[in-house]
Parts: sequence; C-alpha cells; structure tokens
Amino acid sequence: MGMPRDNDNVYNEATRNLLEKAYLEADDPRGGSGFRGDEARWERARRPLTSAIDRDGTLLDVGCANGLLMESLAIWTGEGGFRIEPYGLDLIPSLAALARKRLPHWADRIFVGNVMEWSPPSRFDFVCTNPEYVPRGRRPDMIERLLNDYLVPGGRLILCSYGSSRRTEPKAEPVSEILRHWGYEVAGESEAAGTNGVVITRVAWTDFRET
Repeated sequence: MGMPRDNDNVYNEATRNLLEKAYLEADDPRGGSGFRGDEARWERARRPLTSAIDRDGTLLDVGCANGLLMESLAIWTGEGGFRIEPYGLDLIPSLAALARKRLPHWADRIFVGNVMEWSPPSRFDFVCTNPEYVPRGRRPDMIERLLNDYLVPGGRLILCSYGSSRRTEPKAEPVSEILRHWGYEVAGESEAAGTNGVVITRVAWTDFRET
C-alpha cells in the first residue's frame, strides 16, 4: 500500500528544513508549536480536539513540537472532568529537546522518532496525529500503523488538520471524509472557525477494534 518507503526520508528532511528554524526561533510558545495568534485564538483552534476525549487515559501527540498541545489538552480535558496523561513524539530532535525543557515533569514522556518506524514503549488510549506528517501516498499506511501498533484495544485515533482563515493559505483538510474514504468508521467529528467564519481546524476520530 502507498508509495515506496525511501520517499519518507526525503519528505522528512524537507519537513525538518521547513519547520525547525522557525519553531526554535519563535517568540512565544504558540509559535514554537507552529501557530500564529494569541492565546484566545490558540484555544479556539485547538480545543476541538477535546471533543474526542471521553474518558481518562494516556494520549500520544504525534508531531508534538514544543509540547504546547500536550500541555493544553491536559488542562482543557481536566476542566471537562477527564484526566489524560500526555506523551509526545516528534521527528525533529531539537524540537523534542525544547519540549523537554519546557515541560521537565514530562521529559521522560517526550520521544524522538519517525511515526512510520518508531516503536512505542507502551500502547495508548488516544493518539492524535495530522495527515501531513507523512507523504500523501503514505497516509493510509500511517493510519493503519497507528491503529494496530500504537493504540490499546478500544483506543481512539484522533485525526486533525489545521488551516488558515486567510484565502491565500492552505485550508484544513476534510479529515472525516478522508477516514471514510479509506474505509474507517468515523466515531465523531468537530471543527473550529476563525472570526471570519472560515474553518481553521477539522477533527475526526475512529476507534480501534481488534478483529
């Protein structure tokens, strides 16, 4: 399924070249997580992920960058009455190091690795990821691997996509349609819009059922 694995290395190197310097030199934690905007906009754009969290459990943030989303989700789900124990995985060692520095109490939970090759030390109740973390032709492989190798039975895969409200910049992808196209049952979905009404975040989730 998908494209040759050799293409992963090219894609990953391009990702590192695109993101590393900008994230490390950002002026605030949101910029260090690839986000432009103030705290209120960050919360509006990222809080929809909590709609997928319906119980206590462990959560792995794939592509955790500086760890801000891990931190935010722990706070927001706590406000909703659920306790999550967040973990992080990032492709770029310097970003994982930044996350450990920001969140020393979770330093041993933040890992470096390629989502297609990394072996998790344990399985998780929730895994959050973005389709753009692998080449387009490898996306079905990534979803299959996360479901089978990263989640506990009954665990939940949360697929999210972030876009911009600016007309000239990329829009959030229809992740629920993507999951259905690949044959997965969508257990739920959520979204957020900017102040101009343009959708800036789309979230959909599917549950892992052993066969």
